[in-house]
Amino acid sequence: MLENEALEAQPFKCFIDPDDTMFELTGNLPKRVQEFCENSNQYVPTTRGEIMRCIYQSLALKYRYSFDCLKELTGKNYQQIHMLGGGIKDTLLCRMTANSTNVQVKAGPVEATVMGNIAVQYIGLKDIKDVKSAREVIKNTIELKTYEPIQADEWNEAYKTYRKIIKGEWK
Repeated sequence: MLENEALEAQPFKCFIDPDDTMFELTGNLPKRVQEFCENSNQYVPTTRGEIMRCIYQSLALKYRYSFDCLKELTGKNYQQIHMLGGGIKDTLLCRMTANSTNVQVKAGPVEATVMGNIAVQYIGLKDIKDVKSAREVIKNTIELKTYEPIQADEWNEAYKTYRKIIKGEWK
């Protein structure tokens, strides 16, 4: 339901920095999203769909920022992101991550921690040779969902604005 409301809202009207200290506290998140947008001289979302769209897009763009930093630090150009854990149940976030980073996203497994713990146990029992073999077993056991990037130009433009916001250039 929230995904649908977010998709109905106009894209790229406002952004937040999910790492801003104002989002560390529990409580009225929609109000804090609105305050962040107001304080950074952006459009202030009013509907639940607009607030959710702002959050989704901001998370995906923050992933892009982190991904770009990783590429710069390592000097490597990664062609894929692998997302795991319960968050991959949120298909809109996975799609937006592929779009914002302009690389393929492979999502799965949902229960990555459990599967990792089981793999370690099997390695300890010598039923699986090593971590590389365990990864192969897991890969052959679960089905990954693939998200291909689309709308690269629109996301690249949004990213330019997003970088200004997280750097405080709009305050």
